[in-house]
Amino acid sequence: MIDLIHDCDPGNDDAVAILAALGHENLNLLAVTTGAGHLAADRTARNAAITVAAAFPASVPVSAGSPGPLLRERLIARLLDMESGLDPERPDLAAVPLDAMHSVDRLAHELRRHPGLTVVATGPLTNLALLIRRYPDEAARIGRIVTLSGAWGLGTKTASAEWNILCDPEAAAIVYGAGIPLTMVPVDASGLVPIDEALISAVAEIKGPAAALAAELLRSLTRTFFPGVLTPSEPPLHDPCAILVAAEPGIARSVPARVEVDTAPGINYGRTVVDFAARTGKPNNCDVVVEFDVAKTHACLIEALRRLARLQEK
Repeated sequence: MIDLIHDCDPGNDDAVAILAALGHENLNLLAVTTGAGHLAADRTARNAAITVAAAFPASVPVSAGSPGPLLRERLIARLLDMESGLDPERPDLAAVPLDAMHSVDRLAHELRRHPGLTVVATGPLTNLALLIRRYPDEAARIGRIVTLSGAWGLGTKTASAEWNILCDPEAAAIVYGAGIPLTMVPVDASGLVPIDEALISAVAEIKGPAAALAAELLRSLTRTFFPGVLTPSEPPLHDPCAILVAAEPGIARSVPARVEVDTAPGINYGRTVVDFAARTGKPNNCDVVVEFDVAKTHACLIEALRRLARLQEK
């Protein structure tokens, strides 16, 4: 079983990923750490706490973390579904109490107790960058980082930059350059795993509060998807893909590459420069997921949610 911390910025797809991590038989989720990204830091922490509460009796600490990027101004997500899911405030939903530890301190604490653990990051990389700077000895104990971030092609927020990287390019540069084993799940790959009607229906058929929330979240994600010229034709699953590939690497194909983050001002600010062919002359620093088996990925998510439902029935 893989010891794992999920660092995230919920967000509907992050919340589905949390539920998948709590339910997957290969994962021992130790904590959920949060920070600003999709929403302000107080909202992302509460959304994570709501999600963990929905998974009861499964439970882990939920920590609030970085309120903004290392250097740049904080970005604000503009494509929100204010009618369902976790984009609007949800006082109607229960939430677990927040951990007294800051996210960065929680990461360090768990690394002392569980050296070799995996960190799956599905939001900006600010917390991890602060960990690397503040607790270098503990950061060196990370077995692998799996990050849903970046792109080998076009950006998602600008023509050059993907959202999670653009939220804090300087933090991303620190993490990608840290020498820690790293798997990059770029949106070019996760974007081809769709949230289709078959997936939503399969999740909706699962009994229990966790699956009910997951189905609502997936449906909400379809309402904020607007296809463009080169985008997928169906809403992308994104964040759960990072949790699932950490649990079952066989659902995806990865290749080694050199990835660097452009932090210079200008139109390429936040771009991930992905070198698959050793053109830079620098050593590879990560494994880049280039393809998911969609059927296996969907099946993996559904089974994780079914297992969580079985735990809730006991």
